[in-house]
Amino acid sequence: MSEPPNPRDTIAEPPDDSAEALFRALRRLHAEGRLRLSLDFKRLDHMDSPVSVQADSNIWAYATLAVTLVALWVGGWTAALAVAVLGIAAYYSLGRVYVRRRLERRVEDSALASLETWRALWRWGGIALLPQSGEECRAPEGNWMALVRRLAGPEAGA
Repeated sequence: MSEPPNPRDTIAEPPDDSAEALFRALRRLHAEGRLRLSLDFKRLDHMDSPVSVQADSNIWAYATLAVTLVALWVGGWTAALAVAVLGIAAYYSLGRVYVRRRLERRVEDSALASLETWRALWRWGGIALLPQSGEECRAPEGNWMALVRRLAGPEAGA
């Protein structure tokens, strides 16, 4: 008769602690609502940010310029000035909301879809991870991997 194996003789498989596994766990925690993203839109809208697209802001400037030039040609300086003021007001009221929504969607769609983009964004800064309880983890000085390990527990690599 054979004896059952001694539990001390069996080696438990270590959890998958790779960056890819932790990134999958991060995405799962975010999808479950256990981890929220906080975005610094001023930092993320900088032209060198990995998620910024300057065309989002420029489209408003080009449209205002085009309509102002048409107003100058058709109605003169006073009409052009009025259109320019309205265009600037539209940008600061509607345009900035549009740019923020696009940035937020881009972070959700691209940064949380690719580990490479996530790492570039984390090095850049302008993002923080907010767990339901506990301290926030702010990029780039925070350690998102340690936070995910703590929140996900043993299933972090699952």
